Amino acid sequence: MRHNTPRPKVKIRCRHIGARQDMYDCNVVLLARGADVTILNKNSESPLDCVPPGGDSYSPIALNITLQATVDYESSNVILANDISKGKETNPVQCYNNVDAEPQPIDFQYITRNCTTSDDVKVETKISSLQYCQCADRCVDDDCFCGKLSVRCWYDEEGKLVPDFSYTDIPMIFECNERCSCNAITCNNRVVQKGLTQRFELFKTMDKGWGIRTLRLIPKGSFVCEYVGEIITDLEADKRDDDSFLFDLENRVCRSDSDIDTYCIDARFYGNFARFINHSCSPNLTSVKVFVEHQDLRFPRIAFFANRDIASDEELSFDYGEKFWIAKYKSLFCLCGNTECKYSEDTIEMTVRNHQRRLEECG
Repeated sequence: MRHNTPRPKVKIRCRHIGARQDMYDCNVVLLARGADVTILNKNSESPLDCVPPGGDSYSPIALNITLQATVDYESSNVILANDISKGKETNPVQCYNNVDAEPQPIDFQYITRNCTTSDDVKVETKISSLQYCQCADRCVDDDCFCGKLSVRCWYDEEGKLVPDFSYTDIPMIFECNERCSCNAITCNNRVVQKGLTQRFELFKTMDKGWGIRTLRLIPKGSFVCEYVGEIITDLEADKRDDDSFLFDLENRVCRSDSDIDTYCIDARFYGNFARFINHSCSPNLTSVKVFVEHQDLRFPRIAFFANRDIASDEELSFDYGEKFWIAKYKSLFCLCGNTECKYSEDTIEMTVRNHQRRLEECG
């Protein structure tokens, strides 16, 4: 509003005149009072342009321009929330938007463990049903029974997946549990159950809505986070209008000829920050089925591990899978930008045709 009154016009002229005449003391006073040194005169010159070569006023005006640019940049980086989990996570998850005016998403309830809202989902949680180890050490040798359930213990002594872990033929992991004799603090086979150790930020992307990025380097094999939400049946999932947050558990356990249990995790109404992780055809995360509190194969916890080193400030991503894109291809396509992307605007039709061809070949 200041710029629309007669007085500032005089101040504008004074800024340029003071700069042209190298009136150092006058210029310092104007700068101290908040003079805008980015305004141009009728010759399209800024005050800095008017300073004579070698003039004393050049340095303070140039420094003011640099400081103002820094303030403008920082003020554009809007922090919408210091912690979207409201203290529920070990480390706070900040919400940040310097793209547009969209507010922090609050259309869901933040939880850190999978939940159920229906009697149709019954997890076998009796402690007597748990298989357990009787190790007296850190569960680092081949005799650990929980390790045997997982084929072997897949964690190294730093809590990362071992170097020969397969990120394509992914095994299930059975961590040590409440019944195990090992020390819960020093045990080598307890990683996911210890929760977050990294720092993350919810941020607005330029073209993919909200996303999650790491604020620290994450080494390959590290546990990153868990996909948390509401466990529902596939029948219930088919009834819901929004299927954008579904994660198929893909564990079909046939209890009888007519009873096949199929389930998924829906993070639409209940979830954690992982619900905002975007897809990539070249993802930096791999999902692993992990069992801790129970060993009911129908209900694994979905843990994300880094399949390569992830740089600080890099966006997290995982592969949503062909099933997701086949269902969405008429209204949505991938924006990951990978050269081998199968679901982009240019390639999605071919991917759909190949999918349909495979279905026909299978009869």
